[in-house]
Amino acid sequence: MQDTRVPNADYTLTMTQDDDGIDEVASRVKSTDPYIRDVDNDAARELRDKLNNQDFVFAPGTYHALDARLAEMAGLDAVYMSGYSTVLGQFGFPDLEMVDMREMVENAKRQVEATNLPIIADCDTGYGGIHNVRRAVREYEKAGVAAVHIEDQTTPKRCGHIAGKQIVSREDAVARFSAAVDAKQDEDTIIIARTDAYGSANGDWEEHLERGRLYADAGVDLVWPEMPDPSREDAVEYAETIHETHPDLKLAFNYSSSFAWSEEDDPLTFQELGDLGYKYQFITLYALHSGAHAVYEDMVNIAENDEEAQFDLEDRYLGHPTESHHELSFVPRFQEIEASFDPEAQQRMEESAGFSDDEEDAVITSNDDD
Repeated sequence: MQDTRVPNADYTLTMTQDDDGIDEVASRVKSTDPYIRDVDNDAARELRDKLNNQDFVFAPGTYHALDARLAEMAGLDAVYMSGYSTVLGQFGFPDLEMVDMREMVENAKRQVEATNLPIIADCDTGYGGIHNVRRAVREYEKAGVAAVHIEDQTTPKRCGHIAGKQIVSREDAVARFSAAVDAKQDEDTIIIARTDAYGSANGDWEEHLERGRLYADAGVDLVWPEMPDPSREDAVEYAETIHETHPDLKLAFNYSSSFAWSEEDDPLTFQELGDLGYKYQFITLYALHSGAHAVYEDMVNIAENDEEAQFDLEDRYLGHPTESHHELSFVPRFQEIEASFDPEAQQRMEESAGFSDDEEDAVITSNDDD
């Protein structure tokens, strides 16, 4: 039996032939081409330009759309949709691959729509076999992310700093990353390969290095060697050693929230890492730790001090760039759109109380006695 591809203006027909001729049923079945979309990944090109022309690119780990927007307001380079941040911030789960691809892609899509910054997204292990990996890459591309990272752990995976890690065989890992590279719908989409060999139950330092080489040869754009501690020596040695064989390889570095960097005698700096070739740097749970700390302190304050806690919070955010939740959510823009389609919308806005583009200040009691 022979499988023959016949081109068509819209798709390819798959015709199965045997000695008697064409299989009439198979000849009417489309190929898998419709699963592939014409993706134009401007965000990936922007991120590539930054990686090629800056000393390093930094992205804070985020878990929801507003954090992505705040990162842009603050002038950062990119946004990292962190897996741990997503599962803890959105679901309250630990990072043990308890959230599926659809939930992760949906969160990435929300962040992409909230900011103009390039989004780098956690793709865990690819969520299954080769076909799952390929589908995951394409779904993230359709969502608009600039880059994804995939790791070489067994599934279900776990955070790189939770005990119990194990890596798949070299052959399976290379197949995983090769499939991811091949699946790209836009050649500019960035694939980052993470190896957890160092610190895993079945790996070591030499395996860490060799896997970085293998993954680079498989065509990934960056290699992320996950480190079990904040060792300056390990970061330097890894970069210098792998660049002996792959001098142009760009590396990624997790300035991990699991480590107490401030307590190191000589903590690595972002600039030092960039000079070593760690061109993409990120802090996995930066926004989550920032937000959790601030929210907890304010929750304790209001539990103990009632309305005084709200007064205290106002002292901090009135006059701050984050003061108006209406402006953070672009209410003026949406009001303008509404008025352009609804002739009565503008009149309703003018005749009713509430925020408008002309009334941006926080509301206080009117005093007509003067």
